[in-house]
Amino acid sequence: MTFHIRPALTQLSRYRAGGVAVLRRTPESATGPLIQLAQNEGSYGPLPLAQQAVEAAIAAGNRYPEGDYATLRRAVAAHHGIPEERIFVAGGTTAVMHHLSLCLLEPGDEVVFGRPSFLAYHLETLKRGATPVGVPLTPGGAFDTEALLRAITPRTKIVYLANPNNPSGGMLTRDEISAFLDALPSHVVPVLDEAYFEYVDHPDYPDGIAEYAAPHAHRLVVLRTFSKIYGLAGLRVGYAVMPPGLVQAAMSAQVPFEVNTLGLVAAQASLAAPAHEIAHRRHETITHRTLLADALTALGVPSLPSVGNFLQARVGNADAIAAELELQGILVRPLTTWGAPDSIRITVGTREEIDRFVTALAHTSIGSGGG
Repeated sequence: MTFHIRPALTQLSRYRAGGVAVLRRTPESATGPLIQLAQNEGSYGPLPLAQQAVEAAIAAGNRYPEGDYATLRRAVAAHHGIPEERIFVAGGTTAVMHHLSLCLLEPGDEVVFGRPSFLAYHLETLKRGATPVGVPLTPGGAFDTEALLRAITPRTKIVYLANPNNPSGGMLTRDEISAFLDALPSHVVPVLDEAYFEYVDHPDYPDGIAEYAAPHAHRLVVLRTFSKIYGLAGLRVGYAVMPPGLVQAAMSAQVPFEVNTLGLVAAQASLAAPAHEIAHRRHETITHRTLLADALTALGVPSLPSVGNFLQARVGNADAIAAELELQGILVRPLTTWGAPDSIRITVGTREEIDRFVTALAHTSIGSGGG
């Protein structure tokens, strides 16, 4: 049987998670356990309270999750001090983007974002038959807000602001975002992606929910996730703060029980965790990020300044270096399909993982002067 596939989908390449291909290393080349530094996962598992909540909830696995996620939505609303009607919960922030695109985009519409950046901005746009408009980043790896504004046309429906940006790690300051939101034409929905919010300690880094959700309540969308510092990537829970009308539309379009019970209870428990536990994870990540950047510099590998749990490093031929590292059991993300074929993205792992990565990189063509 021949199927008629929507033309918009024929343009798509399936999103491929970093470092999940079958390893090409041989027993002789293996140098220890696999080191996963390709997916920007947190270095820690779920917080203790989240683990306890999952253990308590698993016995009721025969029951469907709460249909409207009201308990988690109330917890998120209380956490941020905003009305529950503005909270949308989904299976990760990528799922939030999917539902936003479903609600807002028609064929021929445009979506503006920086490039290279998170591939979902591009893919979710194409799925709706809309046109992705990528705008080069600043030299420091942040979104160029002035260039984004110049790229907006009457057909633009959404503009994404990744802060910090993935994969570069560059950030926008509160003044830059404030000026951008004030200048943004009224027909465009701004989506502020703060997936890595909890890792940042820079004094000029804004809290998008606390600082912009009220003055721009009529159209602003702010994304957050439990996948990163909270250690719940495998449970798939994210949320957005957005206008109530958009929340209702997205919930109507959402598949039933998209988020499972274990994800819901783990996310709620994570919000109740002591602040010092999050602060410890942030401090360790910043310390290890500095060690990684210094080690790259010592090898003659330039990297962009980052405020996230990852670094973008320029290695020459990204695919080749990633393959050489894979042979040694180290998985990193080559950025060829992201528009940066000379760079890899490295997740900031534990001290032991960083040491192994640096040793492995020194044994690639980078270390021999061929990168």
